[in-house]
Amino acid sequence: MNSETDDLEAPKLAELQESILDSATLNDLFRDLRVCTEVIEVIPRASRHQMVAERTLTLEEAKEKILSGAINGLQIRYRYEGAEWWDTLLRLPQGVRIVRIRHEF
Repeated sequence: MNSETDDLEAPKLAELQESILDSATLNDLFRDLRVCTEVIEVIPRASRHQMVAERTLTLEEAKEKILSGAINGLQIRYRYEGAEWWDTLLRLPQGVRIVRIRHEF
């Protein structure tokens, strides 16, 4: 095998983006999700690494809870332009961290 062949056969990683959002940008994100996407589910996070079992939220509930600090994080799964996207939002002292990953199943 040569490295050129290995590169062609290696699986590709999903597209990943990360940023810190202020409250105005977070409001814009929720508006864009509501208007431009097909939301699949919104899952609150009990902690940084743990989802809340068997509980989903509406976008409006999620927005209210993350802005008020009632939850520390959530994951929004949605379809946009033929792909599935997962946005994970985590509250931090400097704002809300978003990690966005594009899945093509």
